[in-house]
Amino acid sequence: MRVPGRPRSIVLACLATVASLSLPACSRAPSDPVLALLAEMEAAAEARDADRLGELLSAEYRAPDGLGKMVAVAEARRYFTIYETIGLSVYGVSVERSEQDAHVRCVIELSGRVKKLPGFEGFAPPDEAYRFELGLVKEGAVWRIKSASWELAQPAGDAARP
Repeated sequence: MRVPGRPRSIVLACLATVASLSLPACSRAPSDPVLALLAEMEAAAEARDADRLGELLSAEYRAPDGLGKMVAVAEARRYFTIYETIGLSVYGVSVERSEQDAHVRCVIELSGRVKKLPGFEGFAPPDEAYRFELGLVKEGAVWRIKSASWELAQPAGDAARP
């Protein structure tokens, strides 16, 4: 059973969530605060931690369908509940920024293993790819996700990844 209009990628888009990016620098803490936010999103999603993802969202967060922060976190929690593991592979990252906001574009391939419980079969496919656009805003000294949009994308072969 798939939820129309709310693909499992909402976990990132809440994510947003979840932006959330496997950049070459993510194996160490990026010094760029925008890239650090994206690395934190990735870690939160792979840890299936909806509360941690929620902390990365602005109180003013909105998805294309008007989904706000509280509902996005609840949706992320629901998706995380059915997955035993979640993995991300991100590529094609571009960041445009000013002092107070940033716009991030990327492709995120999601993979995961759904828990083997009755009723979860076919709930969500184990692998999908999405094109994300994230709007980030600087709130004081902290960067947060203010908006997210996504569309289904074709997974790229390994040669297309950086």
